[in-house]
Amino acid sequence: MIELTISGLGIDSSNNSPVVLLKEKSGERVLPIWIGPSEASAIAMEISGVKFKRPLTHDLFKQVLLDLGVVLESVFISELKDNTYYARIYLKHEGKRIELDARPSDSIALALRMKAPIHTTEELLDSASKIMPKTVAQTEEYDPEVLRETLRKMNPEDFGKFSL
Repeated sequence: MIELTISGLGIDSSNNSPVVLLKEKSGERVLPIWIGPSEASAIAMEISGVKFKRPLTHDLFKQVLLDLGVVLESVFISELKDNTYYARIYLKHEGKRIELDARPSDSIALALRMKAPIHTTEELLDSASKIMPKTVAQTEEYDPEVLRETLRKMNPEDFGKFSL
């Protein structure tokens, strides 16, 4: 397994979709994952330290896990099927390991909040690096205000309109 860090958030210039860029912790390869506007906003808010008076969904889930004594061990970006990434969340409760299927974007937002590591496979990172579209290379650097404004202007029907 390869540990990943958040390299940045940006907008894919070919279709104005938010993209989270995950970079291998001990290398240069990047795993781009196209995400929805609300997940991009949740990730951006956590990165920039923005807090709301009332908990948002990922904050609520974090608090439920903490109150129940559940530890988020790790997030695993497991595969790419039909242009869709899949993830697993690994939890531990009273010595028992619990594995949940989850969207990568939600998994990343939760991992950031709970300071949990994010992993993927060597094969997935290799294949993503080979097929990474040129538009990701043109992705704007993360700027919370630019991302927030772009997300406000986006049409939800535009998501999923990309090819790898």
